[in-house]
Amino acid sequence: MHTTHDIKNLLDIQDPNITFSDACVEIKQDRGKVCKFISATLTYTPTHCAVCGMKNEHFSVIKNGTQTSRITLPLTGMHRTFLLLKKRFFCKRCSCTFVARSSIVDRHCFISNQTKARVTMKATERNPSR
Repeated sequence: MHTTHDIKNLLDIQDPNITFSDACVEIKQDRGKVCKFISATLTYTPTHCAVCGMKNEHFSVIKNGTQTSRITLPLTGMHRTFLLLKKRFFCKRCSCTFVARSSIVDRHCFISNQTKARVTMKATERNPSR
């Protein structure tokens, strides 16, 4: 629990459904540059299927393996930082899978809302005539 709490504070992640395990930070090369990759899991009990809309009763929507999304986070220190977020559910009624949703990133997007906000702020600072 301490690892999750500390990393959430460091990255300003407010979503209570995201958890981090020990040794979840890995530094490695990506496209010739050193990057930080932070692995996490997003899970909760969905109220309904995101595909067919049926209520989740009697475990009709279950966790189904993982689909990992690579989400771009703001820089931490000197390196680009990515959140490798595992998230996926399966609906027994419609036999479809869907990904869990989080407030840190918009649906079908791989750039965190924090990163978008920082880019917007920088653009506004550089171009005050807008």
